Amino acid sequence: MISLYIIFITAVMVLFLGLNKKEVGFNKLSGFILIVTSALSVAAAKGWIKTAELESWAPSNMIYFGYAENMMVALLSLITAIVLLVFAETEIVGTDRVGLILLSLCGAIMMIAYQHMVMLFLGLEVLSIPLFVLAGSDKERLASNEAALKYFLMGAFSTAVFLLGVAFTYGATGSMELASMGIKASFHHALEGMPVPALLNAGLVLMSVGLLFKISAAPFHFWSPDVYEGSPNRVMAFMSTIVKVAAFYAFAKLLSNFEGIRKSWETWFIALSMITILWGNLAALKQNNIKRMMAYSSIAHAGYLMMFLLLPGEKLQQYYILVVYMISYAFSSIGLLSLAHVLNKNGSEDLNFSVLNGLSKKNPLLMIIMVIFVLSIAGIPITAGFAGKFYLFSSAWYTSPVLVLVGLLGSAISIGYYFKFIKGAIADDSENSNDFKIGTVLTIVLSICALVLVGVGVFGLETLTFLIG
Repeated sequence: MISLYIIFITAVMVLFLGLNKKEVGFNKLSGFILIVTSALSVAAAKGWIKTAELESWAPSNMIYFGYAENMMVALLSLITAIVLLVFAETEIVGTDRVGLILLSLCGAIMMIAYQHMVMLFLGLEVLSIPLFVLAGSDKERLASNEAALKYFLMGAFSTAVFLLGVAFTYGATGSMELASMGIKASFHHALEGMPVPALLNAGLVLMSVGLLFKISAAPFHFWSPDVYEGSPNRVMAFMSTIVKVAAFYAFAKLLSNFEGIRKSWETWFIALSMITILWGNLAALKQNNIKRMMAYSSIAHAGYLMMFLLLPGEKLQQYYILVVYMISYAFSSIGLLSLAHVLNKNGSEDLNFSVLNGLSKKNPLLMIIMVIFVLSIAGIPITAGFAGKFYLFSSAWYTSPVLVLVGLLGSAISIGYYFKFIKGAIADDSENSNDFKIGTVLTIVLSICALVLVGVGVFGLETLTFLIG
């Protein structure tokens, strides 16, 4: 709870104090505050600081911050801090973009800690509305305006579908409190031995569809390549990571309360996961634009993470799998996007692999960092990406071995397009005058991210237990 207050107050202060000022200083200040906030969330989770008085300001049946919620908030804050720090060097006047990112983060935190469907809806809206504006914040680019319009229309549609599902589920269970909805549904089906009510089935399907739009799972993914490509690079980095962490945790929280009627939703989740993995990876193979390729990569990773939703038992007890996976995915994707962005000296928001030509010869340190990011996001051993996929696939094997085999096939396919980064970096640089020098802060942040990816990959759960156990 303390993190939510700090981030909201910071957002308001940044919006008002940064009027007509360059945002570069506020980027770094906000990043530092978010790192402190992340540390405070860890301290609150472990009981080192007491926040009971703050938490009493909001009803516990609406929003509640337990151990897992505080740790996920710490992860969200850390990822956002990295986004702000690696994209800090900018000449933009006005801090409205930074403020909107922080406000969107508040929505993600609400989605993490919700206990009532009204709070989940509010979290979705607080998360999404700033992103509608941020996607179109580059007003001089037609692609950015198109991205904002598409994201707004799809976001409004998915929210409407989600709300209809909430209404149906309320009609079937008589409650919108998360625990009560699940208990009543499971009790009715398991103990009375009757078929699951059609109204409850319809409600679960519609709520799931609304959330599947947010995570860009097939066949509800069609908006994401255009939106990601048209959005400013920083916004894409934030959107492709924070939204996924918040949405998947909220999704897992919802489904864990309907474990008693698992058979009514498990089969079509498995089918959608397979389609998402294959479609995302195959479509990414054909892309030459970095942002568009990363958009389809994001779709493929949504397919992998749907396995997390299918794990039997209490999913929140297995949240470490989501933490490891999202550390690997977020650090790697943000790192690759930021490197391409800062090395693109023409200032364009359109990124191609040619901007990396000659990197291996002119800046070996950056080349090593980039290779670590590529290996991790592709799931190659000794990186966090491999550890995340290993934990996820091995846990999902008992639920659906066929789905795991499809996941392994998708991972093999992904090597074909992720290694385009390495191919671009070792290509001839005879026509590229780039000196491949970047700022000190960016070098430090990217180096730390790379070390974390290797550390988690080499030591696995031991590292994770040290960090969050």
